[in-house]
Amino acid sequence: MDEFSIDERSTPGIGDDFDVEISASLLDDDESWETIFSGNPERRKALDHIDGWSYRAFGEVIAIDPVVVDCGMIQIPEVFHSNDSRVIGEFVAFTITRLDATQCTTQEAER
Repeated sequence: MDEFSIDERSTPGIGDDFDVEISASLLDDDESWETIFSGNPERRKALDHIDGWSYRAFGEVIAIDPVVVDCGMIQIPEVFHSNDSRVIGEFVAFTITRLDATQCTTQEAER
């Protein structure tokens, strides 16, 4: 991350604990179906830093309509679109062009 958003309404003090919400706000739309589905032969669930805000995401498709990919520390919705239940359980890889981190309250983090 190169940027970290702070909720000005509840700015923590030095040494205070707080929760962070991670989200993928932009995905690389140019990746082909074949690249996404062949890019994770090791069946990983991880995020590998590329540069700046960009990460290579590895995960397992856990839902469709919308598609949700479990990347371990984060579940990312709408990586691609499919109504085919056969993609559930498939391991995929894709590029996140912007990963965001935002401070949030404990109640927001539990949602």
